[in-house]
Amino acid sequence: MPVPTVSHRLHNMSKPTVTVRGEAQLEAPPDLAGLSVTLHASGETADRTRAQLAAGSSAVSELLEEFRAALERSSTSGLHVAPLFNKRTPTKITGYTGTFSSSLVVQDFEALSPLIQALSRLPNSQLDGPWWSLRPDHPIHREVRLAAIADARSRADDYAAAFGATVLELVEVSDLERGFSGGMRAAAFRESAMADDAVFAFEPAVQTVSGQVTVSFTLDGVLLQ
Repeated sequence: MPVPTVSHRLHNMSKPTVTVRGEAQLEAPPDLAGLSVTLHASGETADRTRAQLAAGSSAVSELLEEFRAALERSSTSGLHVAPLFNKRTPTKITGYTGTFSSSLVVQDFEALSPLIQALSRLPNSQLDGPWWSLRPDHPIHREVRLAAIADARSRADDYAAAFGATVLELVEVSDLERGFSGGMRAAAFRESAMADDAVFAFEPAVQTVSGQVTVSFTLDGVLLQ
């Protein structure tokens, strides 16, 4: 438990102050699930490899359009094409390899398993995820801030009572030192082929949001004996 500091300051006619840290931790089910899909390609030439990836990217776009209502957002996260060199003759190129990656954020969890099934049927596809998270505007973020402030006020009342005093006025509030954070846990998934009737029963990971706030109050009636 943090040790309070009581000191005389030039605030409010030099009344003594107490500075405390309030803490809170709350849990909530996630709003979103993140996925990553990567298509792999290889060919004798860079053009052929790029053509395979271009065809694959079109297939991904068409599939995502079918699931558009279930998606919060989607974006291309990377394109990579590189030569393969002969091990015995390092300067000799034997072919090319490449990847095309997309990042997806799913808001409708009922569509998560069907979406993964559809993506896994794409040739040479790799899936990673899901990564569970909360939206930035989720009410729990405000709730944990208010809970941390309430905890700080309760501690200030306890420390004031120990000095035979009462909490008088707010001097300062700060959450800049450590602030607030939301947890994120991933249920890993990686697959390149899947049976047509495969169904995944994903269990969303509960998200933990924690916060700390430092608050200073002036005290009235402090007994300094």
